[in-house]
Amino acid sequence: MRYDNIDEARLPRVAEDFLVASRTNEWDRDGALSVMDYFADPMIATFGRLDQDSFLEGRTYALPQPNPIGMELGESVLRRRSVRLFTGDSMSASDLAALLIYTAGVTGEAEVPLTTGAHEKYYFRAAPSGGGLYPVELYVAVINVNGLPKGVYRYSPRRNVLVEHGRAMSVDELAASISTPDDQLNTRGAAAILLFGATPWRSMRKYGPRGLRFVFHEAGAMSEHVHLISTSLGLGSTDCSSFYDDKANLALGFDGQFRFLAHMAVVGWPA
Repeated sequence: MRYDNIDEARLPRVAEDFLVASRTNEWDRDGALSVMDYFADPMIATFGRLDQDSFLEGRTYALPQPNPIGMELGESVLRRRSVRLFTGDSMSASDLAALLIYTAGVTGEAEVPLTTGAHEKYYFRAAPSGGGLYPVELYVAVINVNGLPKGVYRYSPRRNVLVEHGRAMSVDELAASISTPDDQLNTRGAAAILLFGATPWRSMRKYGPRGLRFVFHEAGAMSEHVHLISTSLGLGSTDCSSFYDDKANLALGFDGQFRFLAHMAVVGWPA
């Protein structure tokens, strides 16, 4: 219906408006000034402290050593297929640790010089991020993972721990926000749902509307990591963006604008 009425001037063209609004060009002076601000000491120090948020934290759970990824990259790429039906069997905490660490964990460090002569340590993660700003945080809705209570957790890359974000009821509310019928995607049989929570102004403050593109780039890169790792571990996984945003954001305590659920990936043992 939308496409058949594409010439109707009264209908909104939100997606195309975003593409136009997020263009860059050679005379974009405000963008250049915003980017320059990020090479000054205050911003270098600020982003050296990512993942040390001041908001109240919940109970934390240490992750075990991740299960090794033995499959070659080429083989995991060829074997990867979307899996939508799961057995309901539990996942090991070591498998979950592998998914979290190899998707969003810290994989490198560097000393960034300040004008004072001091240095700020930067921590690099498994997935690429525009400007190293990491506007996408990884959450996990635990359905059936050995040693972890059912609930929603935020993954803290610097500490490599799970931080309790919501109880079992939050998982049920999140599952209820998925619009795909259970016979096409049985989340009840899955072991976990990986959630990509985005804070767009972390990127847009530097890059303007273009920064929102980078948010989705990052979520896509992280999601691909999830699928390749799942394949290597013998697990099944699938992308899921078929959810009602207001319900999903409410279940996670997000306002839907300054912090919102960008994407989901469902993981479990293939049926």
